[in-house]
Amino acid sequence: MNKDTKTALTEFLFLSDPPEPVDLCVVLGAPSPSSIDPAILLFNAGQVSRILITGFGPASQLDNSEHTPEYKVMARIAINSGIPESVLEFETKATNTLENFTFTRAAIEETIGWENIETVAICAKPLHMRRALMTAKTCFPKKLKYVLQPATSPNDIQADTWYKTERGRKHVLNELASIAKYAERGDIDV
Repeated sequence: MNKDTKTALTEFLFLSDPPEPVDLCVVLGAPSPSSIDPAILLFNAGQVSRILITGFGPASQLDNSEHTPEYKVMARIAINSGIPESVLEFETKATNTLENFTFTRAAIEETIGWENIETVAICAKPLHMRRALMTAKTCFPKKLKYVLQPATSPNDIQADTWYKTERGRKHVLNELASIAKYAERGDIDV
């Protein structure tokens, strides 16, 4: 893979903003829970007072009574990190990114009210930030400002190293394919 291709893919997929005060953090579920880490950092820095964790996990796990839902795993980590339960809200049914934002939109309307939200931090895997942003912009009100806060765990595929491993290259290509599928179905605006 040449340098221009690596740079173009990295700049397209791996989005990140400096931390700043936000009205709400939306944490996307994932099989590994590092997506909660940026929300914990924002809370501890006094930059957010509400965190909404979304995601049950893969649809293949819906009937598995032994599966611990992703939102519960992340909630446990947040609480063990000192975040009060009263700060946390949950969306418990989503099995994919589109559902994360569709179901979260309804939850925010019911519990917080969109009139109380101007800025939203999206906390997710680094590789997933572009699709998360595109989906949020399609599902959430147009007035919102987004602050993208990817997880920084070395276990996650990162912008500066993804192309060095077969796993990283495979995940980047899969993410591009997922963005294309979302666009084809009209689930995101491109």
